[in-house]
Amino acid sequence: MTQSFLPVVTAIIILLTAGPVAAQSPAQSPDVPGTSRPVSAGLLGGVSAGSGDAGASAGAVLTFDATDRIAVEARSVFLQRGSGAHGLELTGTALMSIAASKRAAPYIAVGGGLYRASFALGDDRLFGQMGSQFASGTQFVPARGMGFGMMTGGMTFNGNIWTDTWTGPAFTASQMPMIYANRLGQMKIPSGGRWMMRSYTDPALTVGGGIRFDVTNRVYVKPDVRALVVFGGGDRQVLTTMVVGLGYRF
Repeated sequence: MTQSFLPVVTAIIILLTAGPVAAQSPAQSPDVPGTSRPVSAGLLGGVSAGSGDAGASAGAVLTFDATDRIAVEARSVFLQRGSGAHGLELTGTALMSIAASKRAAPYIAVGGGLYRASFALGDDRLFGQMGSQFASGTQFVPARGMGFGMMTGGMTFNGNIWTDTWTGPAFTASQMPMIYANRLGQMKIPSGGRWMMRSYTDPALTVGGGIRFDVTNRVYVKPDVRALVVFGGGDRQVLTTMVVGLGYRF
């Protein structure tokens, strides 16, 4: 099994084991003794940072309390990654409470899933300024470690990334993380600046923790910090999400 499939397998195992665990030890409702109230839903808001970018984050979460100390969470978070870039986290996570008190329950979170990164290549922060420096139709290729090499003078290349020393014209202003830029392959500067959107969906691991504060028997607030490790193209990047969740128990 390759490393890139481990996050997806982790998420599947967590979700498949939730049912049997819940059947063995259902969570108890805090306001109705002897009855189960294991499901809660919430909204998330905060910030994300990583790979030189930072931005706002917002999302939603559905949580199933398998036992008094273990919960399984499905989470979706939209991450603004600076001008012209955004991401979407889709993860399944196990939450394990530690030293829970009557109103506060710190926990650790471990899980996995998918991360989808999208880029508007025509944004000035990415490739929008390239057309003013090179003619439309000019081919370029990612050059490992230095940006993008412009293939002029009838130059040809059959690969997706240039790994040798590049001695010709180059474009280095792109703020696209190299985990994605190295997978662009050969491209051409479009006529009229009509750049396309480019997206990548990769497996990811998530690890972190937080504290759940019970405001009432049904409503809780949950500050949460997690690292999201994204794997793709033989490389990886680490993003950090810092959010506060507002949840309601059904």
